[in-house]
Amino acid sequence: MAEVDARWVRLLALGQGPEDADVDDEAASLVQQLQVEAAESVLELALSALSHDDPWHRRAAAWVLGQFGYPEGRPFGARVLPEVLRAARAERDDDVREDLVDALGKAEDVAWLDELLSFAGDPAPGVRRAVAMSVPGMPYAAPPTERALDTLITLSSDPDPRVRDWATFGLGSQWSQDSPAIRAALLARLDDEDPDTAAEALLGLARRGDPAALARVLALIEEPDRLIGLVVLEAAAELADPVLLAALEEIARAWAGDEDEHTEAVAFAIARCDPGAPESARQIEQQIVTAVDERVAGTGWSLALTGTYPRTQLWPRRPDGAVDESLEPGLVWERRAPDESAIDAVVIQGVTTIHEAAARRG
Repeated sequence: MAEVDARWVRLLALGQGPEDADVDDEAASLVQQLQVEAAESVLELALSALSHDDPWHRRAAAWVLGQFGYPEGRPFGARVLPEVLRAARAERDDDVREDLVDALGKAEDVAWLDELLSFAGDPAPGVRRAVAMSVPGMPYAAPPTERALDTLITLSSDPDPRVRDWATFGLGSQWSQDSPAIRAALLARLDDEDPDTAAEALLGLARRGDPAALARVLALIEEPDRLIGLVVLEAAAELADPVLLAALEEIARAWAGDEDEHTEAVAFAIARCDPGAPESARQIEQQIVTAVDERVAGTGWSLALTGTYPRTQLWPRRPDGAVDESLEPGLVWERRAPDESAIDAVVIQGVTTIHEAAARRG
C-alpha cells in the first residue's frame, strides 16, 4: 500500500515543477498505475483532493477518478461520480472544470449522460470540448438519445474550432446513425475554415454515401496538380463509387513507385470503387452469414445483414426472429475491400456480437 501512496504523493509533487512533456508523460504513467490498482486508500485521497485549495491537486484527482478501476468495470462509480459532478458544478477554474467534466465522461456510465450534457453550454471552450469528446463514446444500450444527438449537432457549430472538430468527428465517424439532421450538420461544416473540421465533415458524409461528398471528392481528385490528402482518399474509399475509379487510377499511375501510405490509400480506394465490388461483396456476405450461423447453431440466435455494399450492417437476430438493436451495428466493410480475406474477420465479429447481445438478455 505504501508504494501506491508514494505514487500519489509523486503525482502531486509534479505540480510544483515546470510544465513540460516529461512531466506530462510521468503524470500520465502515474495516473494509469493508480487507476489500474484502484486501491481504497488512493480513492479516499483523490476524493478528498477534489476540494483542495491547490488546482493541481484537484486536477490530479480528476485524472485518477475518471477511469478509476477501469480494468474491473469501475466498481467505485457510485461513490466517485456524484463527487466528481458536485466538484465540477462548484469549480471556478476552467482547466480544472474541464478535467472534471472529462472525468465524468470517461466514467462511461450512460446513467450520468444528462449531467454530462448539462456542461455543453459552459463558457469555457475546453469544457465544451470535453463534452464533445465524451458523448459519442458512451456505451449506449440503444441508439443515442435525441438530446445527445442534438447536443453534438449544436457543438459541431461551436465558435471554437477544436470543439467543432471533435463534435463533427463524433457525428461523422464515431456514430453510424444517419438522418437528415446529421447530414445537414455535416454539410454545414464541409467548408469550415478549420481544415480538420472540414475533413471530418467530408469523411462523415462519405460514410453515408451523401451526394455532396461524392461531388466534392471527385472535384478534388480530378483537379490537376492538386495535393491529394489521405482524408480525401479515405473518403473516396468510403464512397466506393465507380465514378471515382478513373481519377483514382490516374493518381495511382502518377504515384507509381512511391510505396507509401498515400499509394496504399489510393490502391485501397481503387479496390473499393471497382465496378465488380458490389457483386463480390454480396457473395462474400452470403458466406459470412452461413459461417456465423453454423458457429452459433443451437443457441437460437443468427446473423442479420441489412443494407448493401459498402454500407452493409451486421446485427444479431434473436431467437424470436427480431433483429436485436441493443448494440451498435457492425459495419461489414469498414476498412475492408470485398475479397476473401475479409471473411474470417467478419465471422469472428458476427459471432462476438451475437454472444454479447445474448449475454445482455440474460
